[in-house]
Amino acid sequence: MFITKYQLFCLIMLFEIGSSTLFALGISAKQDAWIAIILALLIAYVLLAIYIKLQNKFPKKNFIEILILVLGSPIGIALSILYGAFFIYCSSRNMHDFGLLMQMTFLNKTPVIVIHGILMVTSLYIIFLGLKVLARTSEIMFPTVIFFITLSFILVLASAKVDFKELSPILSNGIKPILNTVFPDLVNFPFGEVFVFSMYWCYMNKDINKYKISAIALTFAGMLIMLSTIITISALGVGYTSIATIPLLDMIKMINIGNFLTNLDALGVTIIFIGGFYKMLIFFYGAVLSFSTIFKMKNIKTITIICGAFVVLYSSKFEPSYAYHIWLGHKISLPYLFNTYQVILPPLILIIYYLKNKAGKISQSDV
Repeated sequence: MFITKYQLFCLIMLFEIGSSTLFALGISAKQDAWIAIILALLIAYVLLAIYIKLQNKFPKKNFIEILILVLGSPIGIALSILYGAFFIYCSSRNMHDFGLLMQMTFLNKTPVIVIHGILMVTSLYIIFLGLKVLARTSEIMFPTVIFFITLSFILVLASAKVDFKELSPILSNGIKPILNTVFPDLVNFPFGEVFVFSMYWCYMNKDINKYKISAIALTFAGMLIMLSTIITISALGVGYTSIATIPLLDMIKMINIGNFLTNLDALGVTIIFIGGFYKMLIFFYGAVLSFSTIFKMKNIKTITIICGAFVVLYSSKFEPSYAYHIWLGHKISLPYLFNTYQVILPPLILIIYYLKNKAGKISQSDV
């Protein structure tokens, strides 16, 4: 069940674009948001190196298997369950994002739980077909998303609605607002989320340079996100961008080519939906792989359905409003949950591996 270099590239690109298209990333740094994105990307390379270093010590094992081997059964299994729950939580938040998007745009009379149910049925179908099918579909969807994003940028620029003076003055508020935006926000979302691929790298040929492919994908995704932020701020202005619910859609609504090409909301919804669906699905599949590894289940259908029920239930019932959803993400999830699982724990686990390996407590047969 190996995935190719190009498939990994497509999956990471779709994943990173994902829900990041919903928000003007780094906007708390105002017109310097693009600088914050670059700095966060540089830190992401370091985190990626840590993730891959740990993976290369156990090339045929996913992160949960590595965790149990390095920390031992009681602690390793307990922490693995928490990681599985973390992946479910991330998947649920992404489903909530895109369920609300579809309800606000095209399906405003449809109960959100129905939209979530349809998304989950589609996800279950893909997972039942296997990782190879997920990887192959990404090869088809990735060029589609890139085409639509490029087209939307070109049409916005052609509409003469962009004023790059909105990006100046640079560093007018100093470096502190940028650094506060970089960490923990941008480092954890979206770049640090690439950690979930520690559940997938083991399905690649061990001779493939996983860091190189993943870093290239992160670079292209980061540049695309930066370009999107620059154009959005230039088109909408810093003030409006910072309060817009979905800045990308508002930007695309400005497209007007000779009073002929207008009302292209569907373009933005397509971009957001495809990227968001893959992001939700990759987190969800990560949770399924986590629990199937913990409980040593070869047939993953049962655990997939159980995890799917939790994702739909949480995304539909436990966040009463979009304002609460945003508050929970920025004030609780990013500084505490994401920071712990993506930034703090992986380096600690790598250090513990080195200490145990030096003491001869890790058998080469486990590698």
